[in-house]
Amino acid sequence: MICFFLNLSAYLHRKNGNTFLIYISFIPGLLSSIGTFFVGVFPYTVTQELHNISASLFFLGGFAYCILYGIAEWVTKGVSKLQASSGFIVALFFLLFIIFTAINYFNPTIALEQSHIAEWILICVLMSWIIGHEASMTRDKRVKLKEP
Repeated sequence: MICFFLNLSAYLHRKNGNTFLIYISFIPGLLSSIGTFFVGVFPYTVTQELHNISASLFFLGGFAYCILYGIAEWVTKGVSKLQASSGFIVALFFLLFIIFTAINYFNPTIALEQSHIAEWILICVLMSWIIGHEASMTRDKRVKLKEP
């Protein structure tokens, strides 16, 4: 994930995006990536508290980087508005999961199933967002190489 965020930041920088906004977007991406790593290091079955802290880093960081990278892409010339708006859609799914998880924190019987479904939908949408961005950045590099 960190490599993806470095690549996305470099891509936006090459497109003359707002440098400050790109750096600010990278920070929650880095935190979310660290959270993802530690979710695997601390499985739920071993230590619930550390797993939840790591998962919180992933989900809250994910919500933030989707919004911030979406804004950075939106204001960068030469970046598709559809690509930029896709970050806001993914952020909506992060928010949906966060809301269901907060509900479950206070009463685990209300939205437990919805939380699990939202998490899987989020992962699918997030992977689609990443793959879409990688395809766009790769296509952009190929076009640049063909130019004289």
